[in-house]
Amino acid sequence: MKHSLTFLLILLGFSLQAISQESQVEHLLDGTSMKYFYQNGSAVHAELEDGQFKFEWIDGPSKGASGTCDYRSRKIGDKLYIVNFKFEPSEAFVTIVFNFNQNVFSTSALLGAGTDKELVLFEAGIIEQLTLKEK
Repeated sequence: MKHSLTFLLILLGFSLQAISQESQVEHLLDGTSMKYFYQNGSAVHAELEDGQFKFEWIDGPSKGASGTCDYRSRKIGDKLYIVNFKFEPSEAFVTIVFNFNQNVFSTSALLGAGTDKELVLFEAGIIEQLTLKEK
């Protein structure tokens, strides 16, 4: 019984550590800013700060549109991150893979989710004017 209790306490300790680490990986790019350009000519200026993804469309059909939403991130390689966020006003769910080694990115997005204007995007492009801060 004593060994079982010890094992359970150790398991609980590892579980709490894993939960703690999970919450720490959410905002790995806070302090990062960049401009990224899609192949279709659209462009975004983005800043990641305090768990927020702040963006402004600087070119393309959405030029001038901006917003702020919570973001999550994971490091999946050397200067390679996956970031996702949900932007409530437009019912958009966006996932972006940033490769800061090659200054490229790929986006998968569901816009207008659950509406008659639902649209799925799968786009890529280049990153410029990057200020990268990794945690």
